Amino acid sequence: MRRILIAFVALVLAACSTSYSTLKAENSATQVLYEIPEQQAFQIAFSSLGRLLPGYEITDIDGPLKGYTATFRFVLDTYTQQVMVVPATGKASDGRNIRGYYFEVSGRGTSGQGVAKNGQLFDMVAEAAKATGKGVAVSGVANSSYTGAQWKQGQAGQKSSGSNEAMDQLERLKSLRDGGAITADEYEKKKKELLDRI
Repeated sequence: MRRILIAFVALVLAACSTSYSTLKAENSATQVLYEIPEQQAFQIAFSSLGRLLPGYEITDIDGPLKGYTATFRFVLDTYTQQVMVVPATGKASDGRNIRGYYFEVSGRGTSGQGVAKNGQLFDMVAEAAKATGKGVAVSGVANSSYTGAQWKQGQAGQKSSGSNEAMDQLERLKSLRDGGAITADEYEKKKKELLDRI
C-alpha cells in the first residue's frame, strides 16, 4: 500500500508540460506564417503573457529563439509559461517567398491550473496573431533569423499603450461576438478599424 501511495504522490508531483504552435492550424496540415513586423510579433507575445498573468514578473528569453516567460504560482505548485517568437520563411501557394513569424507557447510545472492557463495563453496569442489579418498559408517552412528589431521588455513595450488598448478592445469585441451581442460582420468591421489604429 505504501508503494502505491508513493507512486501516486510521485505522479501528482511529476511535471506536467504543454506545448502549442500557431504554425499548424488545429486539425489541419496547413502551415501559417504571420507576415508582420518583428516588433509586432514580440508585442503580441509580451502583451498576451501580461494579460494572462497581470502582476507577475515577465522575463526576456534571449537565446537562439527569443520570447518571454513568467512563472505562475498557486500554493505549492508552480507552472512556467513561455511564448517564443519564431522567425521563418515559406512559400505561398502563388509562389511568393514569405518571411514571417509563428509562435510557440509552452509550459511546464506541477500546477493543473498552470496547464489550463497555458491553453488560455495559446488562445490569446493565436487570436491576436489572427487578428492581424496577415496570416499566409505556406509550405516548405524553414526557420530564419531575427531582423534585429528591439524586442526586450523596455523596448517592445514602448509602443504598448495603444497596442494593448486595441488588443483589449479586440478581446471585448470577440466576447460580444461569441455571446451573440454583435454579428460576425460587425466584429470584422470593428476589428479592421482597431487594427488600422495600431
